[in-house]
Order: sequence, then C-alpha cells, then structure tokens
Amino acid sequence: MTANTHFSAHDSQSKSTPRPGAPATPKPIEGFIDFGHLTFDHLHNTRDLGGLPTQDGRHIKMNRLIRSGDLHAAHEKDLEKLVGELGVERVVDFRTDAERNHHPDPTEKMKTVTFYDLPVIQMATLGITHENTLNQDVELLEQYQKDPFSIIGSIYPIALLGEEGKHAYASFLDILLNAENGATLWHCTEGKDRAGLGSVLAEYALGVSKDDIYADYLATNLFVRSHVDHLADLAGSHHIAEHLDADIDALYYAYTSYLDGAIEAVEREYGSMDAYLSEALHFGQGKREKLQALYLV
Repeated sequence: MTANTHFSAHDSQSKSTPRPGAPATPKPIEGFIDFGHLTFDHLHNTRDLGGLPTQDGRHIKMNRLIRSGDLHAAHEKDLEKLVGELGVERVVDFRTDAERNHHPDPTEKMKTVTFYDLPVIQMATLGITHENTLNQDVELLEQYQKDPFSIIGSIYPIALLGEEGKHAYASFLDILLNAENGATLWHCTEGKDRAGLGSVLAEYALGVSKDDIYADYLATNLFVRSHVDHLADLAGSHHIAEHLDADIDALYYAYTSYLDGAIEAVEREYGSMDAYLSEALHFGQGKREKLQALYLV
C-alpha cells in the first residue's frame, strides 16, 4: 500500500468544474471503461467499480462492488442479471424509512440476497415530519425552490457527520470487509448522493486517487441525462416547467460543489479523511489493508 495523499476539495479537479447549473462531464479513467456502467432495462445508473485503478498500480476486482439507484422498478430480467450474472449477494439500502416503505426493494424476488437497511439520514433530520404544519411544509418548499443547489449541498455534510450517517457508513464498510465472496450492491434513490458518498468512502479506503474518485462521482451525469430530459419534457408538457430546470438539475445531477462541501466539512471536523475513517467510522489502517486484500488485484 502506498502512502496516502492528502485528500482535499481544494486540490481536486473541481478547480475547472463548471458552477452549478452546468453539470460536469468527467474525464475518462484509463482501464475503467464507460465508468463501469451496466446495461439494464430499468436501472439506468448501475455501475460496477471493477477496473477502477488505485494509486499503487492495482485495480478493483470485477463483480464485487456495485453502486446503483433503488431497485423497486427493476424488471425480472434486471434482477436475474444482478443475482445470476453479477453474483449480487448483499444489498445495502441507504434510503430513509419513508422512502423504503414507499418503494421497497424487491426482496421477495431476490430470496438469495441479504438486505441491509442503513438509512444515512432520516426525514426528521431535515425538518420534514408528519407533525409539520402546512405553513412549515410550505416554508421548506419555498427554501428549496429559492436555492435548490444549496439545499441539496447542505445534506452532504449532514450525511457524513450526523450520527445516522456515521453509523450507516461504518456498518457499510464493515459489511464490505466481511464479504469474502460475491458482489455487494449499495443504493439510495438515484444512486448519486448517499450511494455516491458510500462509493467515495469505499474508493478512498481502497486507495483510489482523488481525481478518479471525483470522476466516478461525476459519472452519474452521463447516465441520468436521458431520465432528466424526460422529466423536463414531461414538466413542459404539463406547463409547470417555469423555474423547474434548476430544481431537476439539483436533484438528479452530481455537482463537484456537493462533494467539495462534504470533504471540507469532514476536514474541519476531523482534520483529514484518514482521521474521519479511523475516528468516526472506526475503519483504521488495519481494516483498510484487509479491504484492499479482498477487493484489489
């Protein structure tokens, strides 16, 4: 294992990333074809991290680490491919209880798979509860419509530094550490924010470079574009498109500023990503070396 490089938002490729409103397209990563994108009928942002290189010249094994959006809309063929062809044995769900109850994972159709419910953040943490008055709900909606990018960006530090998030991501890394065989798939709703941060942490622990971590994070933008365009067209056809473009972009696209904000918050609180892994997630050097032995070739 090579020495860790300082992982800072300020020295990443974010220097040249367009500001919110213009989703960035990541630079290709040599040996990581199409950012590991997997073709499914109804899982548009599912990717195998296999082939992603590390700083010491190794790369992640194929069919071991898979990131995705939620699985509720997956067709039978999609599920058969996940389990049969890709060997998915574990699914980690980072969504809230409310999201999971509304669109549950197809556990009955994936009986050989172990499911883990690890909400990174709950709706109440964001100030959204069943006890809210109508005025409170309207106020939250107005705040989001006024500056959707800031609202989404503010969730990232909460996800990494909140007690729910620390528990979820610590448990996630330990699940990976104890998965001797087969593939682990993790997801949120779109596979961008909470699943994206899970990917960042796993890749960092495995020794992936900061530039490649950012590139993989931004690769979501390549695979949600048609879905976003469809939503925008649908909104336009119903005459509700005014001011909606920014709202849709903020929700569905990955922005470097989101990830920058998360890393900066971690560095303010813990000093470095290494310290965060060790102190907040209890995932120190020994566990990282074991993780690398399991997943790298």
